[in-house]
Amino acid sequence: MINILPIASGKGGVGKSNTAVNLAIILAKKGKRVVLIDLDFGGANLHTLLGLKNNHAGLGNFIYKQTSDFAELLQDTQIENLKFVAGDCLYPGTANIDTLTKQKIIRRVTELDFDYAVLDLGAGTTYNTLDFYLLTYNSILVTTPELTSILNAYSFLKAASFRFFMRQFKASSAERKFLNDYLRESESGTEASFLDMISKTSMKFGESTAKPIEELKKYRPQVILNQGQTTDDLEMAKRLRSLVMKKLGITMDFVGFVPKDERIGYAVATRTPMVLSNPDSEYVQSLEKSVERIMEHTYSYNEMHEFSEPVGGGAEESGEVLENSDLDVLSSEFSTEETDY
Repeated sequence: MINILPIASGKGGVGKSNTAVNLAIILAKKGKRVVLIDLDFGGANLHTLLGLKNNHAGLGNFIYKQTSDFAELLQDTQIENLKFVAGDCLYPGTANIDTLTKQKIIRRVTELDFDYAVLDLGAGTTYNTLDFYLLTYNSILVTTPELTSILNAYSFLKAASFRFFMRQFKASSAERKFLNDYLRESESGTEASFLDMISKTSMKFGESTAKPIEELKKYRPQVILNQGQTTDDLEMAKRLRSLVMKKLGITMDFVGFVPKDERIGYAVATRTPMVLSNPDSEYVQSLEKSVERIMEHTYSYNEMHEFSEPVGGGAEESGEVLENSDLDVLSSEFSTEETDY
């Protein structure tokens, strides 16, 4: 069964795409059959990072039914064992794919005959990004130690947690309606507390929430801290983990601490990934350690209920942003010393 590695970020500019490309190459160099898929709809650029021309059929051709064979999208790279599926920069509106199209892409990806599918997702918390991110229980989030990046990483994980739990219930169910009503109330000024929402849903619906709560316990996102420089940066990451547990009840694992390297910009400009241009760099060595940790896990497809949008769309709005109370707690976390590490 294929291992699916969705890679996302709470904001742009944190090195998500470079991380995805280099991780994929390292996996391929370790003898794994890998397909790297550009799922950053509307901002696809992995072909550039790989040094490939944008002249091969990509997801846009599949979405707009110019080809029905997903295998036709696979293209060779200069790396043995690594195939690539381009995103789409040619068709306006591709970023707004509908539910059926999303399901179709997911089905084709899960059927591919590879060891790993590395999915480079768009930054932020649109429904599409969250649904692709939640294909496994332990998908990867890339952040940096910069405060705004950490804030956005927390915001992303909070939105993903809301989406994860909500998708456990069918769109027409009373539970889904209750969850949407709860989130709409939060838009009127009441804080959308994830743990409070779980508690109230469980109290109201009892047995029907048992399995979703058990599923939630399996949700264990993994984080790569990119562009790290000092031990203080590592402490920032630890405090993020502490906050995610405190506010969301979610265990978060770190699989990488990757140092800042000024040569990344040159690698992008020359269209040569760091794994190929500077294989002995500390940056690459750190990513190799991340890959070793990743290979210890299984990233199987997380089969949940259909990808239908919540009634009224309230979940996305309330899930994307940090409430003032969260900001206060996060600021407090970063202004006090941790003693449990």
